[in-house]
Amino acid sequence: MNKQKHLIVIGGPTASGKTNFSVEVAKHFNSEILSCDSRQFFKEMNIGTAKPTIEERQGIPHHFIDSHSIFDMYNVGDFEKDALALLNHIYKNHNIIVAVGGSGLYIKALCEGLDQFPDVPEHIRQKVRQLYAEQGLEGLQKALQKLDPDYYEIVDQQNPHRLIRALEVCIASGKPFSAFRKAQLQPRNFIPIYIQLDLPREALYERINQRVDDMMEKGLLNEAKSLYPHRNLITLQTVGYQELFDYLDEKISLEEAIEKIKQNSRNYAKRQLTWWRRDGFWKIFHPQQLNETIQFIKNHIIIS
Repeated sequence: MNKQKHLIVIGGPTASGKTNFSVEVAKHFNSEILSCDSRQFFKEMNIGTAKPTIEERQGIPHHFIDSHSIFDMYNVGDFEKDALALLNHIYKNHNIIVAVGGSGLYIKALCEGLDQFPDVPEHIRQKVRQLYAEQGLEGLQKALQKLDPDYYEIVDQQNPHRLIRALEVCIASGKPFSAFRKAQLQPRNFIPIYIQLDLPREALYERINQRVDDMMEKGLLNEAKSLYPHRNLITLQTVGYQELFDYLDEKISLEEAIEKIKQNSRNYAKRQLTWWRRDGFWKIFHPQQLNETIQFIKNHIIIS
């Protein structure tokens, strides 16, 4: 077997079928899966993050799922360090590993590296958090749009954790947060093979809407209720939870909350696609093209 190490990176917008697809690829290559979905790290968030069940994992080892708590401070720099260490360990027994997820920044950190983020003084952290406390999500959005319009276009604009982190870096460094996405490639001991799942926009939106309905049937509202006491944690200010928190606060009806989850999820999918299309090196496959994808991977491994 080829001794060169490869990382099969499977990306794609939310609800595009990455979970099952990655399991099938990992089964074919007798490999393991590393999750690059920044919301699936947290063990308290299950239904709303579309975390794969034990049954859906089909006996394939999955890493970075349920690895942290919502009370942990965990960022992309921590993930890069931890994930590289884990890969080095797994590569002792495997030449091929599968990475899967919809968090573009985390995938980039893993495969290419990011510039060293600047230390953020406490007074800047407090300043940004005060902005959020006084002006809410809209205040964060306006500030980031002004300081870094490029990153604003692709970030999850409904996720205050991402907005706050980007603003902290912008203010502390005096540079746009997106500048840290343009770092020179860092040396890696593996070759990435980039696979992007894509399907027609209308079909994707139908899958997103159906997924939200399925989540509600599985008990997403009860999960949100269990997390409601901690609703002010930045980790929980994300699609699927913040809308239901608004319902529990009696700001909107349940029907409005569900529709907002669907709309915000569709908007997030748009930004995910924008992120990857700017890269230009992803090989695009339909989720039903598993055999074609495996053949492409085999050809790439042979060539390299």
